[in-house]
Amino acid sequence: MLTATEILFRVLIAAVCSGLVGLERETARKEAGLRTHTLLGVGAAIFTIASVSSFDGPDEARIAAQVVSGVGFLGAGAIFRDRGAVSGLTTAAGIWVVAALGMAAGAGSFALATIGTVVSLAVLWGLRAVDASVARRTETARRHLRIVVDQPAKLESLLTFVERVDPDAVQEDFHRDNEGNGVLLVSCLPDNVAMLSDLVASHKIVTEVEQLRITHTPPGRRPGPGPRPGPGTP
Repeated sequence: MLTATEILFRVLIAAVCSGLVGLERETARKEAGLRTHTLLGVGAAIFTIASVSSFDGPDEARIAAQVVSGVGFLGAGAIFRDRGAVSGLTTAAGIWVVAALGMAAGAGSFALATIGTVVSLAVLWGLRAVDASVARRTETARRHLRIVVDQPAKLESLLTFVERVDPDAVQEDFHRDNEGNGVLLVSCLPDNVAMLSDLVASHKIVTEVEQLRITHTPPGRRPGPGPRPGPGTP
């Protein structure tokens, strides 16, 4: 039977380990941050301690085993899909990891909880720079299409068509030329430029599609749908 001091120590270790992971999520400005991850780790530790303290033999891990399936629902709630883009996967994985850290601390495996925390932080903080570098290289490789439409009022249908053809396409700019035609600037990945160009050219309101010699994306822009001009945009 665990003493009150041992229980307190295990819960505190769970709070520290999960809190460190939550701190990284907090600095990354994610919805699930320090408090959420800390509570998850503490909860997993409490369930594990209760399971170990309340049962003997094969039933000892019965309650703790349900933590794994239970935390899956929380992780699923952190994942969002919008216009072909999936977000929240890293946060969901972080929730899953802190539950494991809490269980390790609750079971008294302090070395496992510590090593797991260190490795998790190394992945989250260390690989963030790698992700940023890869993203920059992807951005600089994007290609741009200049699309002329003779019915700017129906531009919404064209943008919907572009997003359906290539979810990675980004609306960079829109204006009207001297003849009143709408001129849309869209960027896309190099592998998709030929397909997007051919399919957009077949749209009924498109009169011209031209690939521009632009090799970089304006600073601060990220892949995803851009702002859409209304029918009366000048």
